[in-house]
Amino acid sequence: MPSDVAEVKRRLLLLLNDQNLVDDYIRQYGPTIDIKHIKAIKEKREPDTRTENNDDDSGQDPVYEIKVKCPVCFYPRIDCNELRAKSQQILPNKFLIPTYNGACGFRTVDYNMIAVTVCPKCLFASPDKKDFCRSDLHGQAEIKSQIAHGILMALKEKIGERKSLLGSVTDYLNYFKRPRSVEAAIDSYKLAMARAKVEAWYEQPYSLYKLGAYTLKIAKILKDSGRDNIEQLKEALEYFEEAFRTSNCPLEDLEMQVIYTIVALNIKLSDFKKANSFLTVFGNLINARKAEMKENPKLNTVTIEKWEERAKFLWEERENPDLFKDE
Repeated sequence: MPSDVAEVKRRLLLLLNDQNLVDDYIRQYGPTIDIKHIKAIKEKREPDTRTENNDDDSGQDPVYEIKVKCPVCFYPRIDCNELRAKSQQILPNKFLIPTYNGACGFRTVDYNMIAVTVCPKCLFASPDKKDFCRSDLHGQAEIKSQIAHGILMALKEKIGERKSLLGSVTDYLNYFKRPRSVEAAIDSYKLAMARAKVEAWYEQPYSLYKLGAYTLKIAKILKDSGRDNIEQLKEALEYFEEAFRTSNCPLEDLEMQVIYTIVALNIKLSDFKKANSFLTVFGNLINARKAEMKENPKLNTVTIEKWEERAKFLWEERENPDLFKDE
């Protein structure tokens, strides 16, 4: 473990993502990194999430609704849940899934449970409001969906497939109302995945990344409800590996997140050989970037090194049985 205080603080900030938590950690445990102490610090700020909708009744409601329109069947005025700015302290877990804790007088809400907006008619679903049609800030003009017309037409042809995902559920409007049950939350991500699979078929950027991220959301919901999530972690890993293989994430920061997540998932699944092989990818990318910097000094290795550092920490702690206790 690093002994230099500044280096310890830097690594703690990467892991805790909050300077106040870093300061609390140093005050209580000194300038050494211990995964058990990190977990203890985070637990002081995080609520018990083993409830059906994970909402805390104290404080103001941080969620507000906007109305959106389905871009597939044009069903109007669908409720889309949005979080108020600065209403939650948001910290990522080791698989980069956000965890929520109320702040500034707002109560804690597990936004993962209600993030996906679902059309109650055709079951088009997405956690991104930009995928829907919506009014501009002044309510005078309609902002079209960011999804290409051809993909929307393909999604229209697959309404029956989406309905089959819900089995015997027929009252879609009430099924996805807040608060959502664990099953409804999971189903909302399955519907979002159905959309993303069509996007992937059309080789849309970030589609495989979305599939991996949605699967990890399901995995977290299962874990928080006390259920096994290993199969979901394996499925997510397959999506992220395919995203890496096909260069599905043009944005460098997301590409590095993909590699980091592959390392994290392989460590969690005890495939240390594969985890180490992907860890070396960071070093290869840094060397390649340094060569490019000779021709273009404006380039840098900051983003690559940031995610390499986070992946290295997981690698160093790979034998710790509590490393992924909450993931």
